[in-house]
Amino acid sequence: MQQRRFSVISIALFCSVLAYLCATLVLPAQKAQAHAFVIASNPVDGSTIIRVPSNVNIYFNAPISSISTAHVYAITTNGDKVDENAANSSISAVNPNELVTPLKNPGSLPEGSYEVVWTAVALNDGHTTYGIIGFDVGFSSTGVSGNVILGPTSSNNIADIRNIDFTSALAILWDWLVLLALIFWIGIQVFEHLLLTAGRGSGLFSQARKRTYSIEWLCLWMMLLGEIIGLTLRITRYAQASIDQGLDVGNLARFIPFTTYGIIWSVRMVLLIIAMILLYVTHNAKNKQLELAQQAQENIKYQRITQSLEEQSINSGRKTRQLIETPLAAPVLTRGYGIVWLVLVALITLSFVLTSSITMVLSPHISATILGWLSLVAQGVWAGGFAYLAYILLPLLINTDLEYNTETLLYLLRRLTPVLLTGMGVQIFCLLFSSETSISDPQQFLNDPFGRTLLVQIALLVISILFTLYALCVVRPRLTHQASLLPVVKGNLPARQTRQTALSGNGKKLQLTAALVAITGAGMLLCLALETFYAPPINFPASIRNNQTAAPNGAINAQTQQVGNLAVTLQLSPGRTGFDHAIIMTINDSKGNPVTDAQVTISTDMVLMNMGTQHVTLNGGNPIYTTTIAKSKAFNMAGLWNIDVTITRPGQKPVTSSFKMTLTA
Repeated sequence: MQQRRFSVISIALFCSVLAYLCATLVLPAQKAQAHAFVIASNPVDGSTIIRVPSNVNIYFNAPISSISTAHVYAITTNGDKVDENAANSSISAVNPNELVTPLKNPGSLPEGSYEVVWTAVALNDGHTTYGIIGFDVGFSSTGVSGNVILGPTSSNNIADIRNIDFTSALAILWDWLVLLALIFWIGIQVFEHLLLTAGRGSGLFSQARKRTYSIEWLCLWMMLLGEIIGLTLRITRYAQASIDQGLDVGNLARFIPFTTYGIIWSVRMVLLIIAMILLYVTHNAKNKQLELAQQAQENIKYQRITQSLEEQSINSGRKTRQLIETPLAAPVLTRGYGIVWLVLVALITLSFVLTSSITMVLSPHISATILGWLSLVAQGVWAGGFAYLAYILLPLLINTDLEYNTETLLYLLRRLTPVLLTGMGVQIFCLLFSSETSISDPQQFLNDPFGRTLLVQIALLVISILFTLYALCVVRPRLTHQASLLPVVKGNLPARQTRQTALSGNGKKLQLTAALVAITGAGMLLCLALETFYAPPINFPASIRNNQTAAPNGAINAQTQQVGNLAVTLQLSPGRTGFDHAIIMTINDSKGNPVTDAQVTISTDMVLMNMGTQHVTLNGGNPIYTTTIAKSKAFNMAGLWNIDVTITRPGQKPVTSSFKMTLTA
């Protein structure tokens, strides 16, 4: 038995590590895509352009809902803001991650500074994000000088979005309560429909149902109420973020039908109501099961009346054992609806995964969905299973006379061990893989709130693993050993009483350890609720920063050329010697759609003098191609500079063009 037990543990842990390593090798590292954050814009945040564009395009790292909005304001010399929107913002027909805002009469709009105030609702998880994008046309009307920061790093109001205010705290609390109810409910269904419906444990079913019926109702009501409150808080968050732009009340009513989150939320509510109806319908049949069990107990008591006084005293504590040793057939409804219950568990769990922020971390989406679903189910089997063991089964066995219930307890533990270890192994794999794909830099474990929360979750996972191994590898063998020695000593001898005391003590240790596993599991779920709120760190495109102080009215170097069937716009900023330079490039195809899958090679050299050649390669993935070249490498002398651009797209021949830029001193 000892060898078999350790082989099961070794296989479970080995499979989880092997699956993690295989997935790491097969699937490339992915960028986190939770909530909906700005990763690019056209015009680029912080840039200076020649003329006012006809549209402002904002690119997000996740699909956004059509209720997302953006307002473009022209900043006057007095600091007033003038709304220049020609119409409401809309989602691009070819890119669900792109928000397009048309401007009215772009040819007649003045030069100066512009602000784009945006509010986005993620299509999948329903979370609201917001921020400001700024750009200048010709010159800055505000006359502000300072550090040149180009790109989307300042486009998102991350500090405010991640700030835990009263509304956010309520959302986190209810997300946690819903997860607790879901995990415990999964544990109840797995135990009662897979482990207690046959064999020696079937006699426990009727007694366990007395304890779990009201708990199951509590879990379902908690999930139903929590989902209603969660939706209300999401709508409140959207209203708070949009009120400064002029809240469109009609968008609040569109939150459910115009977001994937709202649609899946509706389906989840229907599934929860079906589960409630099914629980009510099957309750009468389970009451009949309880009546049959009680009748069987009375028959057993009657048959024992004629036995000797010694036998009666021995059998007085065997109520639970007698019930267990006389298993009753589960009612027809229990057997027939067992599969229905498990299907409901799978569907409701899947609905939570499809609206989870963490689900959007991986690509393709099917991988994220499967891993997220496995993680929740494994957590339900593992933490929910130990909670069921600590608060339902063990009190039922220990509170009578553990001496006579040990065989049943050990039988159930033998059946539970591979199930609990499998749940633990799957949870280890899912958390490791989630960490691998969410955290791109080890420093984020300390510098980012999501990383710190994930680090705490990993620590709780390790503690929970230790408690699990202690319960299954230390306490369970002790119970087995003591149970085998107890029949050797008969009567009321001191040795027997000592072994009974030790047996009872180990039973309570098992109950305490199971409760600790359940508590650490609840802590891991709290971490998961916090991670859903924070969302994984954003992987921005290469940030373009110039730590030198630049003049606000620096020279403008921007050109657009037709290269094959591509329209390429290249901007060089600030266009003066003595500074690091940012090269910002956008590529559009013949239909005007941004090209994101190109590899761009840039070479720079001076036309009149040999100042050296600098080569830079930019990979695709975003609609804006950006890089920063240090002043010691290039653009360090006034005059005409040559920028050669080679664009390579999958399955197409490379195309080349040359841009001439003049730098001033």
